[in-house]
Amino acid sequence: MTEPAFDPDTCKFNWHSLVDAQRAIPEELRYWLTLPTSLTQALRLRSDVFTVEVLEQRRVSLALPIDGFSDGLGPCPMFSRKVLLKHGDTAWVAAHTLIPERSLDGGLRQLTQLANQPLGELLFASPGVSKGHLQVCATDRGWGRRARYLLNHQPLLVSEFFLPELIDYEHKRLTLLHQAHPT
Repeated sequence: MTEPAFDPDTCKFNWHSLVDAQRAIPEELRYWLTLPTSLTQALRLRSDVFTVEVLEQRRVSLALPIDGFSDGLGPCPMFSRKVLLKHGDTAWVAAHTLIPERSLDGGLRQLTQLANQPLGELLFASPGVSKGHLQVCATDRGWGRRARYLLNHQPLLVSEFFLPELIDYEHKRLTLLHQAHPT
């Protein structure tokens, strides 16, 4: 298991509404931070060696409020999963998922058994899944986004942090495309 250079713990960052932060988002991150469809699918389209590396899976108890997700009025038992979404050996995205125990009891327990499978594939293949409460944050390594999903009417919080290696790769890819097909 890789020791991450970046800890994707969603509770460590200062989050802002995506709508309120639109003007501050760097152009090279706008696509990634506002992508309405599956991040997993977008990464797979760019990588023939896409993998998921699980950094940590464990039960946690959070007492702090998470805007739009938990009120922080008392300890809330949750399942926490931290992963790296990778292109070969290169980490492109660090992600953190929080699932309240009540959601696990409400039919989402299978999400604790994903192993190295991407959560996004399951979410976007599930009928009736909804995504809302979109937020973004700036970090010392770039930017992140998070959203509250409802799967089977049960909430889960997914945070994704776009690492510089992905942004560099995307810049090179788009430059080559532009050179091959100038306008």
